[in-house]
Amino acid sequence: MRKLLNPAEVAGKLGRSTNWFLRTRDQLHKRGFPRPVLGDGKNGRPRWDEGAIDAWLDSQMSPDLRALRQGSAKVSATDYTAQLEQRLQQLGARP
Repeated sequence: MRKLLNPAEVAGKLGRSTNWFLRTRDQLHKRGFPRPVLGDGKNGRPRWDEGAIDAWLDSQMSPDLRALRQGSAKVSATDYTAQLEQRLQQLGARP
């Protein structure tokens, strides 16, 4: 069964605030971030497919980061976190 996430849950998955996510979601969509699967209107209570978000996040990772996530790590968890932060900054994500 698919899990659908509200904006606050999506923001949490990205490690950002809900306000940040709502402000920058159009920019993220231009970079391939999944669009809502339900209610994409101002008052439509949008919901995103968690699996699609996970796939997008995986696609943003370097091969080393994907290996770490899959358990065949060549990088440390600290390097993983630093690389994720760097990638979010490259995508225009600011804390």
